[in-house]
Amino acid sequence: MRQLITLLLVLLSTIGYSQENDTLSYYKEICFKREFQSDLTMPLRFYKDIKIYANGDINDELRNELHKIVSELDELIQTVNISIVDSLENSNVHIYLGGVNDFIKQLKTSKKDKKYKKGRLEDNWGYFWISHCSKNNINYSRVFVDTERTSTDEERKHLLREELTQSLGLPNDSNKYPKSIFYSNWVEDTTEYTDMDKTIIKRHYSFN
Repeated sequence: MRQLITLLLVLLSTIGYSQENDTLSYYKEICFKREFQSDLTMPLRFYKDIKIYANGDINDELRNELHKIVSELDELIQTVNISIVDSLENSNVHIYLGGVNDFIKQLKTSKKDKKYKKGRLEDNWGYFWISHCSKNNINYSRVFVDTERTSTDEERKHLLREELTQSLGLPNDSNKYPKSIFYSNWVEDTTEYTDMDKTIIKRHYSFN
């Protein structure tokens, strides 16, 4: 009996160690790599409260979904507060829902930057851009969710959750876990965080 108990304890310890290694590996893949840019030496984060403003083609269902996502993120992240604000001027995360042309038109930026962003959106229904004012301190994030090329609110909910989460400094996709919000292949039914997603969001914002 004593040998059996010892064996079970060893197995549980091994399983726990393996899960921790998997989570750490996944965290590094999501937070230290980027889809279209070089790898990061330091993970990007907001070090001040996150204030989200959303506008464009946003119906009641999507607005409710945004409040749900923000509530979940605010519970997971303890080092900064996350809230929805009523004006663009008071925000540091701007979410625009609509068509590509309307999104580009409302940007107050250079023609070159507009052309660059429009090019990125030719094959992407959702996208985010992170502006950081130092090596790893996020200053501002911009999120786009296409409501014209998508056909259902489930698709839009998935994109809203994925792009908003990634805009907080978790910029990479992965093909490891199909149920993860960071899964690289297109899915439309992932509208919740997995336990591992929650763990890496917590880990990312666990800083002093």
